Order: sequence, then C-alpha cells, then structure tokens
Amino acid sequence: MAQFVGNPGESAGARGALILGSLLIIAFVFFVLPSARALVVYSARWGALGVVIVTATVLAFCWWKRADLADMVGSVREGRNWVKGASGEYRVHKALCELPDEYIVFHDYHPRGRDGRPVVWNVDHIVVGPSGVFVLDAKNYSDKAVSAAAHGNYSAKNVAQVQRNALELKNKLGLWSGGELAGVFVVPVVVYTQDGARLANLREGVVRTLPLRLLKHEIEGHRESAIDQEKAGRVALALYGQLPAKTQVAFREAMHDYGRLSKAARYEIRDARVALKREASVAGDLSCEQVVIATPPTECPKCGGRLIERTAKTGSRAGKRFLGCENFYSKKCKYGYNLD
Repeated sequence: MAQFVGNPGESAGARGALILGSLLIIAFVFFVLPSARALVVYSARWGALGVVIVTATVLAFCWWKRADLADMVGSVREGRNWVKGASGEYRVHKALCELPDEYIVFHDYHPRGRDGRPVVWNVDHIVVGPSGVFVLDAKNYSDKAVSAAAHGNYSAKNVAQVQRNALELKNKLGLWSGGELAGVFVVPVVVYTQDGARLANLREGVVRTLPLRLLKHEIEGHRESAIDQEKAGRVALALYGQLPAKTQVAFREAMHDYGRLSKAARYEIRDARVALKREASVAGDLSCEQVVIATPPTECPKCGGRLIERTAKTGSRAGKRFLGCENFYSKKCKYGYNLD
C-alpha cells in the first residue's frame, strides 16, 4: 500500500466546521435564546396573547433583517460545501490506498513560506511514484453530470485551478531542489467524487478530468511523465522538506519507509553504473588491442630497419607468422612482432 503524509480534507473540514459552528453560536445567542426567553416571560403574563405577540415580533424582525438572514443562509451553504468537499477528499484517499508501495501521497499539502508558516496556496493531494507526479483536485457535487469546460462555468474554473496548481508545484520543485527537479512534469487531474459521476470529457488539454472509479487506473497506467524510483524519492523528499516541522514529525515514519525504496533504487543505479564502466573499460582495452593488431608497424622500433614477414620454424610459435627486422643477421637485431 502507498505511504501517506498529511490528513485528507483537514483544511476543508476545519473551515466548514468553523463556519457552521460560528453561525450556530451566533443564531443561538442573538436569536434563539432571546426569543425563547421572551416567549416564556410573555406567555406567563398574558397567556396565548403573549405567544402571539412574541411570534409576531419575531416574524417582523426576520422580515426586517431578511437580507442579513439571506447572507446567513448563504454562509450555511458555504460551510456545508466545505464539509462536503472534505468528504470528497477522504473518498480520494480511500481510492489511493489501493496504490502499490512505490507511491507516496501528500494530503492537504501546505508548504512553508519564508516566515516558516504554511502558505495560503495548497493542493488537495499530490501523488508521487514511478508513473510521475500528479496534482489532484477533488470535487464533490450533487449533480452527477459534469459538462465540458467549454460549456460549464464550474468545470472551466476547476480545470484552470488545477492547472495553476500543477504549474506552481512544478516551479517550486525546481526551486526547492536547486534546479535538479526543474524538468519534472506535474500532471494536473480533477477528480469528481460523487457517486455515478458522468463526465462529458476525460481530458481538457493537459488536464485529466476523471470520475473517482478511474483514478487508480489513470495513475498507474500513465507513461508520458514516468520517472524512476530514485527520482520519485527525490521529489518526495523535496515536498516533505517544505512541510512545517510539526507535520514532518507526525509523518516521519511514513517518509522513512518510502525512503527505503528510493535508497535501494539509488544503490541499484550506482551498481549498474559501476558495471557499465567496467564493461566499457574492458571493451576499450580489447579495442585498443585490435587496433594494434589491425595496424602492425612497418619499421623496427629498435634500429629503424624494415620489417619483413616471416614464419617461425622452431620453438613454441613454430608455424606462426611474425614480422622480423631485416637487420637480424647484419646487426643481430632480434625484434619481432607477432601477427597470429
């Protein structure tokens, strides 16, 4: 199973809970509690007439503040959407649990800024593995039908947003790694997590738009931006290094386990390079010998005499050809060059 760093939907869930919780407290303190108190007091004094008075007063107040109440209803809807979005991110997490060990997933990724605090820019999910680096933006709508970006306002916004995130991450990887990872391509993906999602297009330019059921197949089958395990480890280490210290401590074990695969791959690459150099060295030596044999000398390096082809008549090389110096008899030059 893949390793995970971070908690899915943490930011969205916290924001949704904050909005809904704040609205609930405001409504209770400034509306429900005073109305209930007035109802108890006036119904005790005037009976049914008191109930009618309090009810009419509340309705009149609601009509007077109808614009503010509409804003409050909109805020409730916004908080509900954030919670729903967090639910979609958790569904993506469950799907990514089926990825093999060669993958690591960063949930709700908030890198540090220059001041050490998490920046506003964040990504729902980042998947790193041998098939590439993927930025996932999870969407969880009520409507099952998803129109093409050219015909749907929300679809176009989703595609543009994930494309910006992918480009931002690509630039950051180059910066964080000192240029070593500048060439890594980041694949932008919009994932629609609602049950039975039907998409008009599965690709919008460089952006993949997928229903959740196709996500695992898309990641594992992707070949356009494939990287080796060693580089995947370097990408993961760059991402991990930008997380706040608290998050790093909480997920150190997951990063350590994934680092073992990267380290093993790095050793394999090193051993392969050493073996390749050894083979190249042996091949180079053989080629040098072949060059020497293929281009025999024409004059004696000892005395400068002309070399003459002869055949050995005695000794261990009897019957084999060699080049002998013409001054063998006159100057006793015994230089010989074996041809066989």
